[in-house]
Amino acid sequence: MAEALVSLLVENLGSLALQWIEGEVKLAKGVEKEVASLKTNLEDIQAVLDDAEKKKMSNPLVKRWVEKLEGVSYDMDNVLDEWKTAILEYKIGKEEGGALVRPKEVFFPMLSSCFCFPKVNQLGLRRDIAHKIKELNEELDRIAKEKDKYNLNTTTVEQPVERQKTTSFVDETETYGRDEDKMKLVSKLLSESSHHQQGLQVISIVGMGGLGKTTLAQLACNDEKVKAHFEERIWVCVSDPFEETKIVRAIIEAIEGKAPEINELETLAQHLRKCIERKRFLLVLDDVWNKNNHKWEQLKQPLRYGAAGSRVLVTTRKKEVAVMMGANDESTIVLEELSEEHCWLVFKRLAFWERKEHEVERLTEIGKKIASKCRGLPLAAKILGGLMRFKNTENQWEEVLDSELWNSKDIIEKVFTPLLLSYYDLSAKEKRCFSYCSIFPKDRDISRSELVELWMAQGFLGDDLNSQKEGHKYFENLAMRSFFQNFEKNNYDGSIRWCKMHDIVHDFAQFLTKNDCIVKEAGGIEESAKLVDGRARHLTLVVGDGAQCPSLTYNKMNEKNLRTLFIEKERPVGSSVDISLFLNLKCLRTLKLSCCGLEKLPDSIGKFIHMRYLDLSYNFNLKELPDSLCNLFNLQTLKLIACDELERLPEGVGKLANLKHLYVRYSHKLEGLPRGIGRLMRLQVLDTLIVPYDKEAYFDIGDLNKLKQLQVTDSLYIKQCGYFESGDEAKKVDLKNMEQVVDLTLNFDGFYR
Repeated sequence: MAEALVSLLVENLGSLALQWIEGEVKLAKGVEKEVASLKTNLEDIQAVLDDAEKKKMSNPLVKRWVEKLEGVSYDMDNVLDEWKTAILEYKIGKEEGGALVRPKEVFFPMLSSCFCFPKVNQLGLRRDIAHKIKELNEELDRIAKEKDKYNLNTTTVEQPVERQKTTSFVDETETYGRDEDKMKLVSKLLSESSHHQQGLQVISIVGMGGLGKTTLAQLACNDEKVKAHFEERIWVCVSDPFEETKIVRAIIEAIEGKAPEINELETLAQHLRKCIERKRFLLVLDDVWNKNNHKWEQLKQPLRYGAAGSRVLVTTRKKEVAVMMGANDESTIVLEELSEEHCWLVFKRLAFWERKEHEVERLTEIGKKIASKCRGLPLAAKILGGLMRFKNTENQWEEVLDSELWNSKDIIEKVFTPLLLSYYDLSAKEKRCFSYCSIFPKDRDISRSELVELWMAQGFLGDDLNSQKEGHKYFENLAMRSFFQNFEKNNYDGSIRWCKMHDIVHDFAQFLTKNDCIVKEAGGIEESAKLVDGRARHLTLVVGDGAQCPSLTYNKMNEKNLRTLFIEKERPVGSSVDISLFLNLKCLRTLKLSCCGLEKLPDSIGKFIHMRYLDLSYNFNLKELPDSLCNLFNLQTLKLIACDELERLPEGVGKLANLKHLYVRYSHKLEGLPRGIGRLMRLQVLDTLIVPYDKEAYFDIGDLNKLKQLQVTDSLYIKQCGYFESGDEAKKVDLKNMEQVVDLTLNFDGFYR
């Protein structure tokens, strides 16, 4: 990940040094030479980083060197971001009417650069930035000299061979080598219980990760005989931890289409009993880790009221879990590795996708040798097949076959070898995008559009208007390499909307990030303060049903290092989140506080100058946003979905010069959008148009043509159509040119008397 971070710094230094705001931001004399010197230092490091990323897996000294480089690079990124923000603040102040003081040159006396730009706020702040950059440059110089100790090889980026463009994804529904297992499983699901198996029968699929336990369960669950046999088929992804209330609610939601607003387990259990009483059901509990018999018994009790022949199908990596839940040898399928031939078929289907016949003939022999290294794991065959799909020459195939990674003695590396090979084949930016996905809890549905916005917020995609398109291209590449799966696609064009990560792939992402990305669970009713590792850059706090959000103990390293904070709550109920959870984390780029019971944001939110992504959705009692929010000049994404009590957005929203995505759907009390919306020249996504009653007070629909970058695609909600004064005014929406809208909702609240 250091590779992409250093590359980003090189880009930022260049763009900052060359900024020229109407002749008022200038470079000091001779600064070009100083900047060139700093860039050369970074580029020297950049040239060996590809080799360092690989060697750090086996060499702890190289690993430590890369970690030091990453630390300094993150700190430098923060300082450069402060500098960029100061320039932007000056520019916006000038547009607002010259609110800031007259420009004055401020020089940075430092080893490797001396820039000048207008005085913004306090001169002391500018000196502070200069001092920080001087210190960081000195540290970077020491790191650059240290690299020579490790015999790191310079690598050049190989130019990819142009291949036929395609937007289609391989259909992965076809499976190999599991026909017999499927027949056995279907037979067990449909068979009558024997005399000694009266009551609820548990059937289990046991096997190591990556063998296809979930796929086998899906095949059986969707078998036509199974569909006809059971009145209810319910699928719940359990994972870890085993939360009884969450699982019961998920079962009820699968049956009734809506989850009950209840936290008490006993009440939920009674509700579940009524749902399944005298019904023959199939309940699939996928990816179970819990070995606590008491937790299982609490869930099992209401399930006993189903009709005779009901089944619980469990997938797990651990035999002891299956035994604890009541599965015996007769009701357990121990999944074995695929044969070498079946692994070859899985590999071949992906690796030779869209290849010409002569290419297939030329590469088949090497391909079979590569497929033989999959150790019978279909996931490994898919990952390797996805990797080889982009390799065209025999030399490239032989490099994968002869890779030193296959000889690794480290058991963790050995398990992850196919994934590492595919990971190393990604670009530096794609590596960072993939690794960041470890911030999601396991088995979580991932929205493609949200993921791209999160990548943008972290600076993985650059900062131009095409960064979103670039992010979607990276997503497609990761999907084609089988880093994502379980796709939910749009009906109208087949594009992916949602996906998941296989648990082994998720484990791999966590293996890569280790101390960088941390997911903490808060499952109890009362949680004591939790310490946060000072090295963490990205933190997710998962708050279980009925649990209170714990207090977190931060240190000075956390305040400087943390760039992401997700508070993950399943539902917007329970106690509200204490603002102390984020109040001092001024270096955050991403803050997700959806479903957190917030009633207001503190004014100090305006000091989070690095913020790019802010999600306040489903805070039903959030009444207003502070005007200081409009000081977040770097903000790219603002989500205010279903904020029921929110009546207005701040008037100064036009100062959010970098805002690209604004979501306000289902915030029903909003009577209009601020007029400043018309100044957001970078706005690309606006999910809701509001026709205001007071045309003078709010953004006029007729001003839509000012938003040159706005791309109305997929779904559009037009609220208060009753306030259109005439057909001519309605025509200003220009629906006829919104050809990509496939889901249009017109709300006719409001009308003139």
